[in-house]
Amino acid sequence: MKNIYLIGDSIRCGSVSSPGYGIYVREKLDGKCNVYSPNENCRFAQYTLRALCDWVGQVNADEIDVVHWNNGLWDVLRLHDDEPLTPIEVYVHMLERVYKKLKLLFPKAEIIFALSTYVIEKNAPQGWMRYNSEIKEYNNAAKELMNKLGVKTNDLYSVAKSFDESYYADWVHPNEKGAKILADAVIKSIEGVR
Repeated sequence: MKNIYLIGDSIRCGSVSSPGYGIYVREKLDGKCNVYSPNENCRFAQYTLRALCDWVGQVNADEIDVVHWNNGLWDVLRLHDDEPLTPIEVYVHMLERVYKKLKLLFPKAEIIFALSTYVIEKNAPQGWMRYNSEIKEYNNAAKELMNKLGVKTNDLYSVAKSFDESYYADWVHPNEKGAKILADAVIKSIEGVR
């Protein structure tokens, strides 16, 4: 059986209002793959870079076949009209460092990077904002980097963009219906790995 490691923000692990796609990936691959993930929200790219050295001790890293990973929604977050948490050039730099750390810690794993998902901007709470135009900009920069590194990308942005509001638990997080569709997209990308 393949051993899969899912790294990602609350789109993966869930939030107060959302189950996250990770639970459905685990359910749907039960008996076919072992699915592991950190027991926390992997947040922004720099946080992931720091925490990887802690998370790697929770699994047998030499036996992980696929790492499916995302960062981005925290990085583009604007709090109280400020600029994005992570400037785009720093985001790309951090993603490259995360990739290098993943290759070091999970030496046999194929890496898949998932693009950040679409949000319902009009439902954003006061003081919190993510713009789809910036999410696309950050996704394009990430995709360019991943192409340079030879890393497969999973376009979860396009999957979520096809959702109407009935697929969302709030302005950012998919509900059960949306999370199951994202899980299917994650599984499809994983199944493409030999």
